[in-house]
Amino acid sequence: MRKILVFIGVVILLFTACRRDRVFSGKAQLEFSTDTVFFDTVFTTVGSLTERIKIFNPYSETVELTSVYLELGSASNFKLNVDGTPGKHVNDVTIAPFDSIFVFIEVTVDPNGGTTPMVIEEKLIVQTKENSQNVDLVAWGQDAYFYPSISFGDADGNGSGDQWVLPVDKPIVFYGYSVVDTGSVLTIPCGARVHFHSNSGLIVGHEASLKILGCEGDPIIIQGDRLEDFFDDAPGQWGELIGGIYLTQTSIDNEVRNAIIKNGTVGIIVDSNTNENPSLILENTQILNMSFFGLLAQDARVEAKNTVIANCGDHAVALRYGGDYLFEHCTFANFWSENPRSKTALLINNQFRVDGIDYVRDFNARFDNSIIYGALDEEVEIDGDESEPFNYIFDHCVLKRDTNELNDPVHYEAIVLNPFPAASAGAGQNPVFGDLSKGYEIYDFSAARDKGKASTIVTDLEGNTRSDGSPDIGAYEFIP
Repeated sequence: MRKILVFIGVVILLFTACRRDRVFSGKAQLEFSTDTVFFDTVFTTVGSLTERIKIFNPYSETVELTSVYLELGSASNFKLNVDGTPGKHVNDVTIAPFDSIFVFIEVTVDPNGGTTPMVIEEKLIVQTKENSQNVDLVAWGQDAYFYPSISFGDADGNGSGDQWVLPVDKPIVFYGYSVVDTGSVLTIPCGARVHFHSNSGLIVGHEASLKILGCEGDPIIIQGDRLEDFFDDAPGQWGELIGGIYLTQTSIDNEVRNAIIKNGTVGIIVDSNTNENPSLILENTQILNMSFFGLLAQDARVEAKNTVIANCGDHAVALRYGGDYLFEHCTFANFWSENPRSKTALLINNQFRVDGIDYVRDFNARFDNSIIYGALDEEVEIDGDESEPFNYIFDHCVLKRDTNELNDPVHYEAIVLNPFPAASAGAGQNPVFGDLSKGYEIYDFSAARDKGKASTIVTDLEGNTRSDGSPDIGAYEFIP
C-alpha cells in the first residue's frame, strides 16, 4: 500500500511539473491596463509620481517575455521597475497562466532653457518570441528657475539690503528654506508661479519685507512642486512646523494680496511684532488645505479683508499670545476630512507658559462681516486671561458655537448663530455654503445672505460689487 501511495505522489508531482513548465508557443497577445500613460506637468529635474501598468496573461500557459524595455534605451527620460526588477531594459520575465505583473514607471525631464512646456513621448515595448506590443508614454515637462536655500540679501554689499523681484517667464521652485535677509524686500509680482519642494519654505528676517502682489482676477498661486492631479488638494506637501512662510518678529510691512497659498503644513506664521504698522496685510487671499494651521499669529498685528482660510488639520486661524487683529469680510471654514479634527476653526488667546512661568499680553481683535464655521459643534475657542486687556468683538458674523449665550453686547453684535438650512434649500445643502464641493462661496439660501452691515469694502474676493446697505457676510457676495 505504501508503495502505491508513493507511486501516486510521484505521478502527481510529475504532472504538476509538466503543467508548470508548459509555455505558450504561439504569437502571444497580452492585455494591458491602458494603452497610454500620461504624466501631467513635471518640472525639470523633479521626479514624477510613479505610474503603473498591469500586463495580463489571458492564456492557460505561461508566457515568457524576452524583454521589457524603453524605446530610447539609456537616453530615455523614463525609468522602469518590471515585476520588482529596476532598469531601462529588463529581460526574461514570465507571467503565469491567467496571472499578471506590474510595470512601474517614473519620468525626470531634462532642462532645455525654454519658457513653454515641452512634451516627452516614448514607447514602452513588451517583447515575446513571436510578438511585440507597446504602450505610449507621454509626459508634459516644464523648465523652471530653481532656488536652493538662497539668501535674498545685500547683493551689492552696501549694507542697506536690496529690492528683489522674482521672474514671471518661468515657474519658480524653492528647495529648502530661503531667507529674505536684513533690510531687503522680496516682491512676488503678478504673473509669478511659485512652487515649494517638500520641506521647503521662506523666512522673512530682520526689517525685511515680503510682498506677494497678485492681480485682481489673476492670483498668484503658491503650492508644492508636484502637479499631478493626485496632489491638487493634498495637504502637507511643503513647509515644516516652522511654516511655509515664516514672518519673523522683526520683519516689517509684509503684504499678501490676490494670492492662493495651498497644500502645505502651515500657511503663514506671523511672529511677535511691536511695530505700529501691521505685521501682515492680507487682502483677496485664500489659504487652503494646510495639515496644521492656515494662519498662526503670535502677539502680532494682522489686518485681513476678503480672505478665506479653510480646510486645515489644526486651527484654521490661531491668534495666540496677544496682539492686534482686524478681520473684515473673511471666511474661516474648516471641514477637514483627512483625519479626525478636534481643534476649532478659530482660536484666540492672550497667554502662554515658558519654563513654568505664565505670561499674559494685551489682546485686541475685531471680526466684522465674517464667517467662522465648520464641521464641529464648536468652531470658536476663546481662551483669555483678563488680568491684562482681552478685547474682542464679533460684529455681524456667522458663528458655529456650542452655546446660545451670545447676548453680551461687548463681544457680540447681530450674530447669526448655528444656522439651519432654509426650508427651500436643496437636500443636504450646507446652511452657509450650499455645495461644499464647489468651495466656500455662499449660495442663494445661505444664512449669510444680506446679513452684513454697511462696509467700505465695496467688492468681494472675486471683484464682485457688494450691496451698499446689507452686504453678504463673508469673503464672497452672492451673485445670482
